[in-house]
Amino acid sequence: MSSTSEQRLWTPDYLRAFVVLLGISLVFITLMSFMALYAANRFSVNDTAAGFAASSFVAGGALSRILIGKYLDFIGRKRTLIITLALFVLSCLIYPVLDSYALLVIVRFIHGAAFGIASTTISSTVITLIPLGRLSEGLGYISLAGTVSNAVGPLAAIQLSERASSLWVFGFTTICAIVALLSVLPMTIKERIPTQDEYDRRWRIRGSDLVDFNMLSIAVVGLLTSTGFSVVMTYLPAYLVGLDMASTASIFFFVWAFAMLVVRLFAGRMHDRYGENSVLPGALLSLVLGLAVIAVADSLWHFIIAAVLGGFGHGAALPSLQAVGISRTTTNRIPIATSTHYLALDSGLAIGPVMLGFMIGLTGYTGLYLAGASIVLLGVIVYWFAHGRHARGSVAPR
Repeated sequence: MSSTSEQRLWTPDYLRAFVVLLGISLVFITLMSFMALYAANRFSVNDTAAGFAASSFVAGGALSRILIGKYLDFIGRKRTLIITLALFVLSCLIYPVLDSYALLVIVRFIHGAAFGIASTTISSTVITLIPLGRLSEGLGYISLAGTVSNAVGPLAAIQLSERASSLWVFGFTTICAIVALLSVLPMTIKERIPTQDEYDRRWRIRGSDLVDFNMLSIAVVGLLTSTGFSVVMTYLPAYLVGLDMASTASIFFFVWAFAMLVVRLFAGRMHDRYGENSVLPGALLSLVLGLAVIAVADSLWHFIIAAVLGGFGHGAALPSLQAVGISRTTTNRIPIATSTHYLALDSGLAIGPVMLGFMIGLTGYTGLYLAGASIVLLGVIVYWFAHGRHARGSVAPR
């Protein structure tokens, strides 16, 4: 990365990377929002199994991230992107012909593995395109791809499945995957050549080859944050559709995404200028409040207030957590640090629906969302004692 913060951020390759991340994120969010309801209707499975049909994608992503951080530069970043995005397209095409729940879970797992590799690779590439003094800002802008996906994905899933059929949902995600693949082809990607020592140790697997322990405490905060958020992504659409409030679900996710968009326009600059404590504690507490409001919401306006609070918190927290994690590592370990960050987020999304889904039958959705709020609140405590109270502002990687 360049040593000057005056360097241009919005380069053609940065924009292409944004399109790639947008395409694969739209597939991820659309199917994550749709799959639990689809599995329940198509294969008549219970709530926990339906949640696993959604989260098995994330489990595949989490497993693939464990290894790709170490081996990415041995394979080559552009080659990795082309191969995994081709598999991504194929996975989208095969969903409509699956005729059993077991096959659905297997394909979801493989699809998730491709997503994990592709998103880790493009994120590692993006970090090399961001000027040194604009890391959090650059990560915040690129993460707007996820913000747009959070708005469009659930809306597309609900509206296409209700007004047309599941085939239209799968068609939409296939188009998104193809656009992502085509956007990679003209990209100029700077490859990092592994050192001779790295080549000699390439088949030796140690914990430090899979996880960056320097950022582990921040990754735990990301894990807890993502676990709390998972109950929104997985269960809220089905819950509101079951209440005959499909329009509320669409409005909720649009407001959530709009709040994320607004906060990311300034939160990254605040982080770069004033340090992580100017953003992260307040962001995490805002997400806690958003989940708590969902737990007691009984009207459209309650859900809108929850979406604003949750969107602000979620939108500000994730890029700042990634920037803090990257700041605690070195340039040659950026792929492993990136993998660790997304592994934590994916693990939360995978664990949450399975770990908390049973609560629907015991306590209803009120208990489910209060549990999610409590988990994120635990993340606030972990952040403060593990990092926040010692923070003196971010330091870019050397």
